[in-house]
Amino acid sequence: MVALISSLSVALLACSAPAIIHESSTPQTTAESAQTALQVEAGTIHQKVQLANKQADGYVIPFRNVKIVCVITDVGMVGCGAFDVLALDSFACPAVKVKSSTSKSIATIDDLLQGTVKEANAGAGKLGIKVGMTGREALDLL
Repeated sequence: MVALISSLSVALLACSAPAIIHESSTPQTTAESAQTALQVEAGTIHQKVQLANKQADGYVIPFRNVKIVCVITDVGMVGCGAFDVLALDSFACPAVKVKSSTSKSIATIDDLLQGTVKEANAGAGKLGIKVGMTGREALDLL
């Protein structure tokens, strides 16, 4: 997980994007997380995500006019369309790509959780993740 964050931070810095991570130490409601996202729009957001059996780390990384969104567990990750989940399979990382169920793109962690799995690599498939599940259902299997 730290390697992924470091790699993303380096890539963002190379493109002159902000690389500030804001930590949220307490679980937030949907309204609170939306308010927090608005308050720190210029920087990267790190938010704890409560799953069925554990906590995961959610990240929203602003990059030009889009946001790169993912949630990472100790087993694998669920991300927006910017992630190449097939490439992550070659690193033995179960990974899932989610599309928004309500809008054009994934912009928040809530969008990711409510979105629909559109692609899962072999590692994720072995864990029972299938196309059509919600992002939250996929994360609960990771």
